[in-house]
Amino acid sequence: MINKLKKEILKLSLNHKPIFNQEDHKKYTTDWRGQFHGETLGVLKPCNKIEVSNILKFANKFNLGVIPQGGNTSLCGGATPIKGQNSIILSTEKLDKIRTIDKNSKSLTVESGVILSDIHDYVEKLELFFPLNLGAKGSCMIGGNLSTNAGGINVLKYGTTRELCIGIEVVLPDGRILNLLSNLKKDNTGYDLKNIFIGAEGTLGIITAATLKLFPIPKIKLTAFAEAKTIKNAIELLSIFQNEIPNGIEAFELMPKTFWEVASNNIENITIPFDSIPEMGVLIEISSTSEDDAKINSNGSTNLYDKLEKLLSYSFEKKIIADAIICKNSSESHQLWDIRERAAESEKKELEKCGAIKCLKHDVSLPLCNIEKFHNETQNMLKKEVPNSRTIYFGHLGDGNLHYNVFGDGGLPDGFKNKSAEITEKIYEIVIKNNGSFSAEHGIGQLRKKSLKLHKNSVAYNLMKDIKNQFDPNNIMNPGKIFN
Repeated sequence: MINKLKKEILKLSLNHKPIFNQEDHKKYTTDWRGQFHGETLGVLKPCNKIEVSNILKFANKFNLGVIPQGGNTSLCGGATPIKGQNSIILSTEKLDKIRTIDKNSKSLTVESGVILSDIHDYVEKLELFFPLNLGAKGSCMIGGNLSTNAGGINVLKYGTTRELCIGIEVVLPDGRILNLLSNLKKDNTGYDLKNIFIGAEGTLGIITAATLKLFPIPKIKLTAFAEAKTIKNAIELLSIFQNEIPNGIEAFELMPKTFWEVASNNIENITIPFDSIPEMGVLIEISSTSEDDAKINSNGSTNLYDKLEKLLSYSFEKKIIADAIICKNSSESHQLWDIRERAAESEKKELEKCGAIKCLKHDVSLPLCNIEKFHNETQNMLKKEVPNSRTIYFGHLGDGNLHYNVFGDGGLPDGFKNKSAEITEKIYEIVIKNNGSFSAEHGIGQLRKKSLKLHKNSVAYNLMKDIKNQFDPNNIMNPGKIFN
C-alpha cells in the first residue's frame, strides 16, 4: 500500500520532488524542542496554490493525513507528525514569493512560506514596518505565524497576528481554493471566515497567502531597562507609561532574576545592565513616528528621550524602580533584545547543563491584577509538591503573557516525582482560578489537547469540533492536533 501511495504521489507532477528517504525526514519529523518525534510517508514541497490543491485532493481521496509545516518552530508539537499515522508533511518553504505591496493602503501580500525576518527587511527598505516580532523570526514563516495566531513582543501596541492580517488565501481539505485576499479596511459581507483559519493550527485548511497590515516606520525608537524589584512594581511602572505615552509603548518585557541567571550561564559575552543581577527587570521599548519627537532639541537630546527620562525619574522618586538605564545607541539596544529573544535557546542549554530530566513549559496569560497572585500561589504549590524544582519565568507583561517554566530536580524518574502531568494541571488550575488562559500564544498542538478539553467551555469546545468536522469530514488536516 505504501509503495502504491508513493507512486501516486509521483504522478502529482510537483516542481520539487517529494522526499521519501527516512534519513532525510528527520529535520521535519522532530519538533524544535526535541520533545515530539513522528514519522511520515514523504515530505512534499509545493510551489504554488494549484500544487497544494492537487496534494489535498489526493490526500482526501486516499484518506492520507496532511501535516502543514513552515519553519518547524512550533513549541507544542503542532507541526510534527504522529507515529503510526499514514501522513505526509506539506512543507510551505517553496511558497516564498512576495506578491504585491500597496504603499498607499500600507498592505503587503505574501505567500505563506516567506520567512518573517525577510518581510521585515523587505518593507523596511520602503520605510514601512511590519510589527510581528518573535525570537524565531529568522526561521519561522508567516503561514505558521498565522496558523498559531502568533503574539511576540509587540502585541501591546499592534495586536496579535490575527489583528495584523487583512485577508488570506486558503486551500480547503477537498482542494477548493478560498480567496479571501483583500486590502480593504471595511468589508461587512457576512461571516468573517478569515479568522476561523487564523489560529486553527492547520486543522481546517492550508493558508497559502496573506495580506498583512503595514505601518509607518518609527522616526525614533528608544530602549530602557529598569529594576522594579517586584511584579507589582513592574505593573505600576507599566501603568505610568500607559498613562503618559499610551500609543508609544512598543514592548514591555518582564525579565526577573531567574531569567538573568539562566541567560548569564548560556549566552557568551553577555552584558548585564547593572553591576549585579536585578531582582526584577523590565525591558521597555518606546517609539514615535513624529518628526518632533525625533528632532534634536536645545538639551542635545530628543523630546522622546526627555519624556522617557522624566518617566523613569518619576518612577525612581516614587520608589517604583530602584535603577534604570536608557540605551545610548542601537548597538546597546540590540544587545538587550538579543538576550531576551534567545530565552528559549538559553533554557534549552540550561536544561542540558543542569541535568534536569524534564522542564515543564507553560505559556499562560492572566489579568495584570492577578499575575503576582498567580505567581505566589504557584510557588507555594511547587514548594509543597516538588521542593527542589526551579522556576524560570519571563514574558510580555504588557499583555499579561508569562512563559512559566519549571525545571525538575534531576534526581527522580522524571524530575517531578513521576507526576509532571499532575504538576502542570495544578498550575493550570491556578491559572483558571485567576481568570487566565493556559495557552496565550503558542497554541495547542499535541502538547495541550487534554487541557483544552478539560478547561475550555464545553459548548465552545464542541462547537469547535463541529467546525472541524464540517470543514474536514475525513480528518486529513493535521490529525491529532488540538483534538484527539
